[in-house]
Amino acid sequence: MKSTKNSAVPDLLIILGGPTASGKSETAARLAALAGGTVISADSVQIYEGMEIGSSKPGPELLAMAPHSLLGVLSPDRRINAFAYAKLAREEILRVSASGRLPVLTGGTGLYIKAVVDGIFESPVIPPEVRKELETELGSRGNAALHSELAGIDPEAAAKIHNNDASRIIRALEVFRGTGKTITALRNCTAPAVKAGKTLFYAMSIPRDELYGRVESRVDAMISAGLLRETESLIRQYGAGNVDALKSLGYKQMRDVVDGRSDIKSAVEEIKLLTRNYAKRQFTWFRNDKRYVWVDNRNPKDAALHIYNDIRSNTGV
Repeated sequence: MKSTKNSAVPDLLIILGGPTASGKSETAARLAALAGGTVISADSVQIYEGMEIGSSKPGPELLAMAPHSLLGVLSPDRRINAFAYAKLAREEILRVSASGRLPVLTGGTGLYIKAVVDGIFESPVIPPEVRKELETELGSRGNAALHSELAGIDPEAAAKIHNNDASRIIRALEVFRGTGKTITALRNCTAPAVKAGKTLFYAMSIPRDELYGRVESRVDAMISAGLLRETESLIRQYGAGNVDALKSLGYKQMRDVVDGRSDIKSAVEEIKLLTRNYAKRQFTWFRNDKRYVWVDNRNPKDAALHIYNDIRSNTGV
């Protein structure tokens, strides 16, 4: 099931999403092994080097099954967002496809995946006082006046926004006042969507009680493997003040232990609770995207074979 060597448009792109601890990494590696694919990570923490334990990066056994990409490619003191990730992933998908392998985009960061397949524009950071000023003007001038102002600045955006939609009117105006560019112009500067010949979406399903059990076991395993030591090492190397990666789930709680703000037992319980809550939000995200076909992933070997056969059925290969 190899891709045609075309650097512009992949014949086929496979998406594997789902909540944390649902076995995505193993299923993706097994699927890639079956289909002649390369696993491209869509995880906002696994992309950083040195963050092995807390991000649950695939271990040697899975890495040996198939090639993997976008694991540990950035220093933790580098910042990344969905826009920047989408550009990196697009390059990797095209590279993998051009090599004749099947790109298998895999991860639980749903926004990153959506940015890749649907495209995304780089949302500017606007000083908060700009919005406050506009909210004050809204109260004194009203929706119609602000909409009229927007029509004079950015008629294309104004035509798409109802004059009673105060939130979107303010957003479009604050972008212009904060950057000097219209929101329409900025949206034309996008990380373009990857337009594959066919894109198939799969989400990994695990019964909720079993998933939570896996979360508990995974966190315990992280602690046993040395998550605290890993965090201490990262702090020594990069500091902790402005390193966004060290604010991610697991590392933040270990930082609190290092700094004396928490004890290890409390930190572990907090990680487990927040990870369960994160898994709930991931379930909601993927279920709200109707493109995903849910696959029972209690046995990743069976799930990978099921997906492989489904891909063959959908592509006629």
